[in-house]
Amino acid sequence: MSRRVIIGTRGSDLALAQANWTAGALSEAVPGLEVVVQIIKSRGDQVLHVPLSQMGGKGVFTKELENALLDRTIDLAVHSLKDLPTELPRGLCVAAIPEREDPRDALVTREGGSLADLPQGAVIGTSSLRRKALLLSMRPDLQMRDIRGNVPTRLRKLREEGYDATLLAMAGLRRSGLDHEATEVLGPESLLPAPGQGALGLQCREDDAELRGWLERLHHADTAACVTAERSLLSALGGGCQTPLGTLAEIEGGKLRLRARVAVEDGGASWSAEVSGAVDEAVALGRRAAEALLAQGAHVVQEEGAVPVIEGTPLEGKTVAVTRTRSQSSQLLDELERLGAKTISFPTIEIHPVDPPPAIPGAKVFDWVIFTSANAVSLFAYALGSAEREIASYRDCAICTVGPATAERCLGYGLTVTLTPDQFIADAIADAIERLEGSLEGKRFLIPRGNLARNDLSEMLTAKGAKVSEPVVYETRKASPTEAERKALLDARPDWVVFTSSSTARNFAEILSDDERAVLQQTARYSAIGPRTRETAEEHAMTVAVQPERHDVPGLVAALAQFEGQT
Repeated sequence: MSRRVIIGTRGSDLALAQANWTAGALSEAVPGLEVVVQIIKSRGDQVLHVPLSQMGGKGVFTKELENALLDRTIDLAVHSLKDLPTELPRGLCVAAIPEREDPRDALVTREGGSLADLPQGAVIGTSSLRRKALLLSMRPDLQMRDIRGNVPTRLRKLREEGYDATLLAMAGLRRSGLDHEATEVLGPESLLPAPGQGALGLQCREDDAELRGWLERLHHADTAACVTAERSLLSALGGGCQTPLGTLAEIEGGKLRLRARVAVEDGGASWSAEVSGAVDEAVALGRRAAEALLAQGAHVVQEEGAVPVIEGTPLEGKTVAVTRTRSQSSQLLDELERLGAKTISFPTIEIHPVDPPPAIPGAKVFDWVIFTSANAVSLFAYALGSAEREIASYRDCAICTVGPATAERCLGYGLTVTLTPDQFIADAIADAIERLEGSLEGKRFLIPRGNLARNDLSEMLTAKGAKVSEPVVYETRKASPTEAERKALLDARPDWVVFTSSSTARNFAEILSDDERAVLQQTARYSAIGPRTRETAEEHAMTVAVQPERHDVPGLVAALAQFEGQT
């Protein structure tokens, strides 16, 4: 057999142990196959001064491995499944899940003893929101301090840096030959593990049929069913690897039993659920467990980009006018209609690619690419395509997106998102990247933009020592609604007019006459997606009644639903 399979892995002792086990198992399953292991450093391994919860959550330990798969520099990536996001980049798949190691958490104390033996106010070292929240729900007296590093590093810090105890995955201790360090193994009755904990995910390209066939020989169906239920629950809650969710699925008597617990970050409240059913219903069981938790009022800390779960139809009987085309605002229209609203599109802007497209420097020039809208992603790709280049060539850059729709568009082009900040304003974006990098001095940024985009972000980055390039890849132009479209808007007598950008607000005011706006204001309130849009609307005498704290479509819909639910 002449084929050579390159396995990519993180460089920690644990990751190497997992990769070497996979190499051995694959070599045994396919005699004559040449298998080599290649170390690839992840951002999560390189940036150790930032808590995991502040690093963008999804893909912190997996992005670089996935990029290497997509670039065909490796053939197989070995992941701890609990670190792998539930949404994978286009073209990649989890081809096999081997038999699970012990999924439980292990307590390691400096002085020995159990969780119950720890003194009041003991200091626990952990960077896991799940472990913090669930431990505090049992022992609110404990003090939580972040601790980062591989298993040996955290054990060393425990002894040298003032921690009384730390928590580690029992699977990691066993695979590292350090299971003797555990002073107490915490069963699911005490502390439910992370979704997928103890399991490996063997990821490859979807088009590599030969390797996928070989990996099937390492697949363990029962483990796969259990972790599928756990990850389905996580996905249904809109969470990621830093969601304070503990869950464990087990097969008992031919049935799949799924237990779950969610807590708020300070442990002050928690919710539990348990469901069971047929093993082949793993995905449905995960969703049922999520529904049970949400029905109890569980507060889920969602990853960036997750749509807040809103029950019922709080917008029933309301008409909402959206000031963009249906194709440009499908997510907003779908969410409004799901909550009972009748919608009407009254486009005030048109998006056009710049002709001729701008010259754009190659990916090697930049450390980061920042996309401030989904349009920026698509039209950046269009501009590159006009020069017979591909957006995929920027996979080695760190990617920052403003909002979940922009992140989703990046995934559609095979780009893995490094960071989506909680707030979508210039200073918050710059600060989030600075926390991740430590310093922006000399860092190089590419920000594809529209002709009307503000330069606040580039000025903020430049002030921090960065170098910024801002090619204009699209133009925003004022739309020209027909008389029939104007009449349809006025006849609809909307309850709300929604602005998703400063351009939509400005153009709305300029397109309609004073008399037409006066007719609308007899019934309509205005809503703006963020502070800049609100400022523009109110400059044009349109008082904004609702502006969400979270400046994206899910936040806007949730704010409208909350407003109507209170009136």
